[in-house]
Amino acid sequence: MRPSLKYTVYIFLLILAASCSVDDAKYLQRDELGATRREFYVDANSGSVSFDVYANKSGSINVVAGDGWLHTDISSFAGDATVTVEYLYNEGLPRQGMILLETESRKDTVRVMQEGLQSELFEFPQTSVVVYNGLGDTEVPVECNVPQEEVEISVQYMDGSGWIRSVTLLEDKLVLSTEDNADPSMRRIAYIHLSHTDSWGRVKPVLIRVTQTPSDNSLGDEVSFAELRALYGEDGSSIIEDDYCITGYVVSRTESGNMGENEVFTINYIDYAADTQTVYVESEDGAYGFRIRTATSEDNVFHPDTKVKMLLNGASIRRESDPERYMLEDVTSAMVLESAAVAEGEIPVKQMHIGDIKDSDIYTYVTLLDCEIPVRKGCLTPINEGYTRLFNSNRVSKFPIIVRDIQGGSLYMYTNTTCPYRRTGARLPYGKGSVSGIVVHEKYRSFIDKDNPDEDLCGNIGRYQIRHTRYEDIALEDDFENSFSALLTEYRYMNVPDPNPDGVWLPTYGDNGYFTHTKSSDCYPATEYSYLGPCGSTNKGNVNGFGIILPDGTDYGKAEFPNANSDGKGASAYNMKLSWRTNKWWDTTTDRPEYWIIEFSTAGVSSDRVSMQLATHNRSQDLRDPRYWAAEWSFQGDVSADADAQWHLIGEYVVPDVGIDANTLINQCLGFKQMDFPLPTEILGHDKVYIRLHPVSKAAGSGYDYDESTIKQSGNGNAISYFAIRYNK
Repeated sequence: MRPSLKYTVYIFLLILAASCSVDDAKYLQRDELGATRREFYVDANSGSVSFDVYANKSGSINVVAGDGWLHTDISSFAGDATVTVEYLYNEGLPRQGMILLETESRKDTVRVMQEGLQSELFEFPQTSVVVYNGLGDTEVPVECNVPQEEVEISVQYMDGSGWIRSVTLLEDKLVLSTEDNADPSMRRIAYIHLSHTDSWGRVKPVLIRVTQTPSDNSLGDEVSFAELRALYGEDGSSIIEDDYCITGYVVSRTESGNMGENEVFTINYIDYAADTQTVYVESEDGAYGFRIRTATSEDNVFHPDTKVKMLLNGASIRRESDPERYMLEDVTSAMVLESAAVAEGEIPVKQMHIGDIKDSDIYTYVTLLDCEIPVRKGCLTPINEGYTRLFNSNRVSKFPIIVRDIQGGSLYMYTNTTCPYRRTGARLPYGKGSVSGIVVHEKYRSFIDKDNPDEDLCGNIGRYQIRHTRYEDIALEDDFENSFSALLTEYRYMNVPDPNPDGVWLPTYGDNGYFTHTKSSDCYPATEYSYLGPCGSTNKGNVNGFGIILPDGTDYGKAEFPNANSDGKGASAYNMKLSWRTNKWWDTTTDRPEYWIIEFSTAGVSSDRVSMQLATHNRSQDLRDPRYWAAEWSFQGDVSADADAQWHLIGEYVVPDVGIDANTLINQCLGFKQMDFPLPTEILGHDKVYIRLHPVSKAAGSGYDYDESTIKQSGNGNAISYFAIRYNK
């Protein structure tokens, strides 16, 4: 009789089970061996660290590197165990120890990296050197305490071969023994490659460029910065065909990510190489500077705080006027003859107030005295990060914020989107101090456009701007109370009273006056982008707030609005009311504008300086918001036509449109435009002073034109995110 299928399967399972012995199951068991931590970094003091071992077999523990200063409390294990490692005091260089965990079938290692009292030195202050004929060996200064046998040295010849007979590394110098150059016209170039692998496995490479002169030891004609400028005193670009040499100090820092003007070329293309190829070198007396653009990023062999000598034959020099400035372009590494680090304090320190800056200071490093950052919210780049590289978009390359000084001068400080410290989460300092950096003249068409018939000259936001070279350049005191200015009134968010029968909002600092609109019932909160950061798709949420510290110490919005920065683009939450807006800007009945109106008192106040700060933006995605504006003051608040003669002009300004994702134009802006206006001291000592802000025409942009359309009474309209009146204490 044929067995059933069910019976057949049952017999098969019995046979399979019988074939598996106990020993076979043990053989099939998976080996296990591992440590809960593989690396420890400890200081030079003695101490101990512990880690757990997970194992299902017996094994041994041995110190295989570091014997004599590294010890374990156990030497074996029979399964899971905890190991304590003791290490001794280290008077010498950093060192590495290794512990081997081993069973009969598996191995694992744990490393202990210990700092030492002595720092490992492998420093070469001079990275370019000139070798002269007939003078014997050439010595290059070195700071080195690593064993010389651990340093790898090789020579790469660009011209000729074998003319460097030997390279000897000593503790304080590198000695080059060379054969003389018999050629009367040809320079020879070689590169010395040195590298050292420290005890922690880190490789430090060093490249030294060696230039050997022709047989007569000539290099070129040494000229001063002033002489070179005079030789090319006409606007335009010329190729330098003579052997001119200049010597100066490198005052830029490529690692800041804030040196070059990364130009926006199309809707989603930015020349980021400009930043890595831009260097600023100033004359030895600090009087003049050149902006250098190297031929490639690899040609940027310039290091900060070094003195360099360059042979400029083959480079281009370009002069531009109004203001006068000079650029050296297509500079290659081969043009750098000598480069040596300088002692602290050797580079001249240029200190001045903003009003003292001259054209000759452009492309030099200056320290601006008695400064403050007056817009007391946000970060260095308060912009919509959805348009930056953080979200794989390339539509904004830099952003300017206002810096002002005790004498009433102001300028914009640029920060690139490539700057690593532009939005770290740290709040900007609001007290007094100095701001240092490179003086530049760069256009910014996102703030103003069509201000010149020549498109290349549009976007003039001032004669001078400044680029910081490191965060420490912004050397301001943290607390606003330690500034040279005091606030009469300030608005950092829409502080609406409840109830609000008068349709006003109140100051966020003090209680002086109010802010309103001629159609205040049509005013609403709006979002803006002053979140401190970090931002990006992996940095979502309101962790660090918006930099608004209230008089009672409260960090406004940091805790109570967790929905801010919800997408990592730096936006405030709508209910934070960090900006306020309206689309009602033209009364068609009277054919007159509507007005923002601010009232405040100056009673009892005397000062030699009074000023107004404003941050504004047109927020409508469908555009057609007012383009051209005016700010005016009066001792009465009547905005009717009959009272126009009582209003006095403070200044006229242009408001940019928000960036449109589908078609981001170069004159659209990704953040609020900050401005500083001096006010007349005659407004002081009065019970009531009024300021009105209003369009001066119905001109607006449509997204296809800049100012040829007319105001549309819909959308988000014009918005303000900051307003303040200040005076010098």
